Amino acid sequence: MTLEDEIMQKMSEQMVKEIDKEILWGMLEGIGWVRVMLPTLGNGEQAVDIIVWIEENCRHAVERNGRDFMFESKQDANWFKLRWGSV
Repeated sequence: MTLEDEIMQKMSEQMVKEIDKEILWGMLEGIGWVRVMLPTLGNGEQAVDIIVWIEENCRHAVERNGRDFMFESKQDANWFKLRWGSV
């Protein structure tokens, strides 16, 4: 396998993962989950702070992919937006 083939394979795998995530998250939104995308995550410390905040404050399931979050609870999503939405 050439370097070009390896690069194309990795890009294809990443694209498949992204498409799968979008399909799954679309299904979750369809059953009432709330999606929140932060404008930026800032630095690594801030990302850790967000994860700790979620663990301490969210009562229902939360999925995360980078700065994109999916909340099972509308109330958890609203509190998250109030706390982190303008970061």
